[in-house]
Amino acid sequence: MVYGLLELEEYEEAREYLSPVFKDIMKVNKALKTAQPAVNALLQAKMEAAEQQGIDFYLEVGTQLDALALEPWELCKVLANLIDNAVTALEEGRTEKHISLEIREAADFYRFAVRNSGPMIPLEQQRMIFSEGYTTKKEAGHGMGLSIVSAVLKEAGGEIR
Repeated sequence: MVYGLLELEEYEEAREYLSPVFKDIMKVNKALKTAQPAVNALLQAKMEAAEQQGIDFYLEVGTQLDALALEPWELCKVLANLIDNAVTALEEGRTEKHISLEIREAADFYRFAVRNSGPMIPLEQQRMIFSEGYTTKKEAGHGMGLSIVSAVLKEAGGEIR
């Protein structure tokens, strides 16, 4: 089907055909499990909550997390904060809403990359967002999440950018 559409130079139709297929493939990828049941449960809950808000959540797990030096509940704190911030960034009436979480393992470290289709954090704020009490939100009661994430990762010998 796709080949035929491309041969006919019907690129938009090919894109429309592939879009739901791609989403289905990514959902199958979501079924990948780590060796950390608490992390699996958190990721499943966050994916379902995001999708209920009309956010496409893409997850790519390239490791079992079986040699992670961080306690699972600490990793859950980190991931929950990062995912919640990504969801919040998408609440501003955006039409295309997606979040991706990539979990990878290298020879001597793990990498967790959270991305969203929301607006970029202005450069002048990027240095401050990990400071305790700093927030870009208008409501009270914010400004602790990224400082907690930063502290947890620093204590485990990691970093956040």
